[in-house]
Amino acid sequence: MVKTGIAYHGNRMLSHVREDMRDIIAHNCTYVVHMFSENDYVRHREVLKDIVRTTHEFGLEAWIDSWGMGRVFAGEVSGWLADFPEARQVLNTGQPVGKACLLSPEYRQALKGWAEAAVATGAEAIFWDEPHLAYIPGPEGGAPQWGCWCERCRGRFRELYGYEMPAELTDDVLDFRHRSVLDFFAEMTAFVHAKGKQNVLCLMPSTDARFGDRNWEDFAALEHLDNLGTDPYWFGRPVQVQAYVREWAERLLSVCRRHGKEHHLWIQAFRVPAGREVEIVMAAEAAYAAGIRNIAAWGFRGSEANDYRADRPEIAWQAVGEAFRRVLWRW
Repeated sequence: MVKTGIAYHGNRMLSHVREDMRDIIAHNCTYVVHMFSENDYVRHREVLKDIVRTTHEFGLEAWIDSWGMGRVFAGEVSGWLADFPEARQVLNTGQPVGKACLLSPEYRQALKGWAEAAVATGAEAIFWDEPHLAYIPGPEGGAPQWGCWCERCRGRFRELYGYEMPAELTDDVLDFRHRSVLDFFAEMTAFVHAKGKQNVLCLMPSTDARFGDRNWEDFAALEHLDNLGTDPYWFGRPVQVQAYVREWAERLLSVCRRHGKEHHLWIQAFRVPAGREVEIVMAAEAAYAAGIRNIAAWGFRGSEANDYRADRPEIAWQAVGEAFRRVLWRW
């Protein structure tokens, strides 16, 4: 079965949601990924329930996105970190940064509270969106700054490896960062699974362990992970769209097949330069040809509600509709 999804945010008014769901169906989408930010968690919990219910009334599946929670995930700023500064990641320079440490018990508890509210919306899946540890490239190829090097992480490193955690990205440090992210998601996915919902995880297309995702195999092997995906966005990169998307689609499918997990792949419908909208169709066709059967686009109407919108949002949205029409009718 082919599934086609769209990322939806920028609106919390139900009258507009209903209009948008009709538009989403007209553009050949079968599910909607709803953002659930920290602001939503504080102010829009009941509204999100209504939005998910409306999504279902139109025959669409719903996923709930961990949008910006603790700045560990893709998305917005984090007000939670202002109240829990001790839970921040610390760079190897000793400087705290605005991202939550995955070993922080306060953050894990807070995220479980968010997950409970996400489950309560009635959505089919909880979508863990681009988790990443702090990483700042060095100037002109110099040494990067990275996290987490807080007291808590250094203590855990000492327990595991028997010596003090270095301030350089050694193999042991890379392994520790990976194990930290993996341990975090083992706990979070088990929590969501126990509440009867699916766990969907999107990892950025990276092979150099910058973000703590050193080995996709380990994530795919998590007992309670249902679906693994990636997002090979290409605008702004010196790549050929079809070859780039096909490469990451094949890597993703290979891992998911080995571990018996479902998959999904995102195509880029934001920051689309004028005149290149056809590449949205090209990317979807390349993904389908590689074997991908769950394709999502970021985001609704060319992300026109954001500063990173397409140059011509309406035309980008038309391209998404055409891309999805082609893959749905091929099945």
